[in-house]
Amino acid sequence: MEIIYWRRVGEEVKTIKAKKGVVKYRIAPFVQWKVLVADEDVKVKKGLPAIVKIKDLEIPENTIIAPLSIMRHFLGATIDVIEEGLKKVEEEKKITHAVFLPVEDGEICRNDIIGVIKIFFVKTGLIERQLGFSASDIKIREEIFSANLVYKEGDKIKREEIKNRIFGYFKSYIADWEPLIAAERVEVKKGEISRVKLKPVSLPPNTVVTPLHIMRNALGSVVEVAQKGKPSRVEEAKTIDEAIFLPIKSGKIEKGDLLGVLNIYYVAINRPSEHFEMRTKEEKLAKIVFEEDGKILRKEIRIMPFAYKRKPISRWEPVIAAEDVDLRRGEAVEIKIEPIKLEENTIVYPLYIMKNAYGTIVDLIEKELRKVEEEKTLCKVLFMPIFDGKIRKGQMIGVVNVYSVEVRPHRMMEEWFKEWVEGLKGVMR
Repeated sequence: MEIIYWRRVGEEVKTIKAKKGVVKYRIAPFVQWKVLVADEDVKVKKGLPAIVKIKDLEIPENTIIAPLSIMRHFLGATIDVIEEGLKKVEEEKKITHAVFLPVEDGEICRNDIIGVIKIFFVKTGLIERQLGFSASDIKIREEIFSANLVYKEGDKIKREEIKNRIFGYFKSYIADWEPLIAAERVEVKKGEISRVKLKPVSLPPNTVVTPLHIMRNALGSVVEVAQKGKPSRVEEAKTIDEAIFLPIKSGKIEKGDLLGVLNIYYVAINRPSEHFEMRTKEEKLAKIVFEEDGKILRKEIRIMPFAYKRKPISRWEPVIAAEDVDLRRGEAVEIKIEPIKLEENTIVYPLYIMKNAYGTIVDLIEKELRKVEEEKTLCKVLFMPIFDGKIRKGQMIGVVNVYSVEVRPHRMMEEWFKEWVEGLKGVMR
């Protein structure tokens, strides 16, 4: 396969050949945060992705990163980051730029927070011989940062300077799913980013979220979620009431339509509690939006409450283009890929840090929409070009993380929590 990357962002593109392969890895139970802080003033235009220079972030070796979802800047969302050169997971990395997708016209100012990333410590190689992680494997770097939090309160945009300690959390691998259901009727146009009001999703303290990838609505993809007013801390309760929706077709979103699904993970910030505040779950009604014979159709479904537990061993698979595609900055496009077969009981996420010089994978598309519990085949990706250019057949356009999960009725969460809390007590003394 061919890999194309920026040696110097926006200036020099390099191409290398690599052998296509699947890599297994183990994830440590501790996650660290780092804040993405703008290092320049940038005027942005709704729907047109911007490359924003950030204060350099040094990322330790043997790590992968992911976004901490729930939009952190009123003007938009960071959908990916760019490293200096091309580094392996096993090497130290430097993040120098962020890919910012604006949902409003406006200006990012130097020292604005434009996102937060999670750093996962991993081990690759012969997984069956890996017994776990030692303290030396997890290079935690506690930091104090000062930056501007930008949010809207009423009709006013506020820029509040905050100073905070950055550390991280212990992850439980325990999660449940929450359907993102439209609370309004909205006309959307292909490629034009939209805010869509949601039926409110209440999150208890000590939870982190991320959209469930594999597109769930024929009109487009949920790229981020947002809450009203000032963004809350992970350890605080919060309510999500808005989806940032990227349409791939023009049409109408109807009230009650299923836009996507949210993964809600439970974490421990300081000391584990024996009484985690678990969400009350009931079955919900929603309309699934699908395409058949060129027509957009709707079908009402009942969504039952389920929980799942992610397994600590996962794998990466490269995403390889199966066609040539011309790209124009900001015009999201579907790209056919070499099929990726997924076993039953798996979930997938695109690997963060842009893996193609011209853009980033926003979402994944399968041949036929199936449940997590069923086998699936990824056949396309939704790709957001950051620069004008061309994707060529046989070129790597990204990497996906494939996670195995155990799916059970929601009531199983209580038992899983007890096991997790007991396991943490010795670690956090």
